[in-house]
Amino acid sequence: ISSAGADSIASAAEAAVAASHPLLESAKSMNVKGVTIFFFVLYFLMATQDIAVDGWALTMLSKKNRGRGPVCNSIGQNLGYFLSFVGFLALNDAESSETMWRPLFGLKSRPGKGLVSLGGFIKFMGIFMLVITTLVALFKREESVLPSTNKMSGPMAEALMSLDYSKKDDDPLDHELDASEIGLRETYHRLWAVCQLPAVRWLFIILLTYRLPTALGDNVKFLKAVEFGLSKSTTALLSPTLILPLGIFVPIIAAKLWHGSPLRQFMLAYKVRLTLAPLLDILMLWFVKRHATMSSWSGESCFWIAVIASTGVQAIVSSLQFNAQMTFFAHRVDPAIGGSYMTLLNTAANLGGTWPASLVMYLVGRFTVPPDCSIDADSGIETCVGGRDAYVPLQIALSAVGLLWIFFLGRRVQHIADLPDDAWRTHLLDEETTASDDEDVELAWNTTRKDVGKRE
Repeated sequence: ISSAGADSIASAAEAAVAASHPLLESAKSMNVKGVTIFFFVLYFLMATQDIAVDGWALTMLSKKNRGRGPVCNSIGQNLGYFLSFVGFLALNDAESSETMWRPLFGLKSRPGKGLVSLGGFIKFMGIFMLVITTLVALFKREESVLPSTNKMSGPMAEALMSLDYSKKDDDPLDHELDASEIGLRETYHRLWAVCQLPAVRWLFIILLTYRLPTALGDNVKFLKAVEFGLSKSTTALLSPTLILPLGIFVPIIAAKLWHGSPLRQFMLAYKVRLTLAPLLDILMLWFVKRHATMSSWSGESCFWIAVIASTGVQAIVSSLQFNAQMTFFAHRVDPAIGGSYMTLLNTAANLGGTWPASLVMYLVGRFTVPPDCSIDADSGIETCVGGRDAYVPLQIALSAVGLLWIFFLGRRVQHIADLPDDAWRTHLLDEETTASDDEDVELAWNTTRKDVGKRE
């Protein structure tokens, strides 16, 4: 939760910009460069905690329990996302605050104002993160790093290995090296060696491309729904009743159903994400756009069914893919690089989710033609004619790209799933151990020769 909570400040700000019409109207007067610099510094600082959490996920758990780490990660991120992004929308909405939150907390009525503001929420979350980080720094005590046994032999190495693993079920050869053991330069040397592995290169290609066909539903659907009239009170209602439970229980159920086959889980969820999810998204946007004109019970029912189906399927497939991805990473790390290996793979995955967002938003803006609107002087009714919405054509094109991705890279996903653990190892430890053994043999030979010479 703490790791995902680190993104809460950025998520809250993005939610406000995306969902608040006054902010959209004043976008031209916004200091875009200043906001860009602010978010760059913010994410740069949060990356440190991401790396620490990645390392903890590997070193806290024994090897047999390492597969449970991604489940904890997925649940924590969903909770953090819910509290920061969706939670902010619910508490910031004036209607929800007046009808739900203020009566619930016994606060006095303040019509037209949300329970929390963007500035107040960012300030609170900033202080919260500083307090948590300070508490970790003051009270978390990590075990001192023992000397590496790679260059030792005989009773000393045996004693250290016994001390390291006598209380765990781990294999001593899978000991996670820390940067303090091998130095910063050697850590980057090993990271570069990881990047040269053919299996890792193919994994990079997969991680950097698979989010492009789903980028429209991931990043633009919510904006379009708000533009078409979806209220934040609806989001506030769906979040605790649908999104949060799915975010908690889907990873747990998936770990039981696809135990030991994370990439099979990944591909099944991806196929649903490319076929069923876009259809439900388009259907939801159609009902949202016409919801204001629906007065019958059947129309209202269809609206809620479409919104729930689209939101639920999106939450399920996203959680399944994220959980499968983290599980696969956790079982493929090389002990010669430790937690930095995990961070490298997560960095590629995060980059694969960010660049498509910018691209699809540019494409939507580029190909969307706004309608010509005029207000009748007598009736005051606004009439709009013409215009073209690029969402549906782009969704069809991106879904076609996704099907091509499955055709060309789907087999490659299965191929890397079948690779042995050895394909993900740099073997740097093996080389160092061999060199160390050669030095020990040479030293022993020289000592023996001296002893023989003295005897003679």
